[in-house]
Amino acid sequence: MASQDQIFALIEQLKRKIELLTNVYISAQNRIQELETKNSILRKRLSEKQTQFSEFRKKHVFSEKNTPKSKDDSIIVKDNLSQTDTNAELKQQLDEYIRELERCIAHLSSLS
Repeated sequence: MASQDQIFALIEQLKRKIELLTNVYISAQNRIQELETKNSILRKRLSEKQTQFSEFRKKHVFSEKNTPKSKDDSIIVKDNLSQTDTNAELKQQLDEYIRELERCIAHLSSLS
């Protein structure tokens, strides 16, 4: 059978372990509170970002609807890409298109 000193030593060990567990529990509770707060903030930010994204998407769809599209654009690109074999030829073709656009703009400016 254990002596009285051994019993007191065991009780002291038990008290230290209880104190240690209590401190671990308090730390865990504090960490949980911090994480819940952070989670709440992040959920709010996510909601704001989703709202922003939705607004941007609506604006993008609206701008696409209001942008006139030529049916001939894709045909021009397809036809001209097959005619050009190298990057230099493609660059030259683009330069010609740019010059033609500049002439059209100048002509339209002179009309007004």
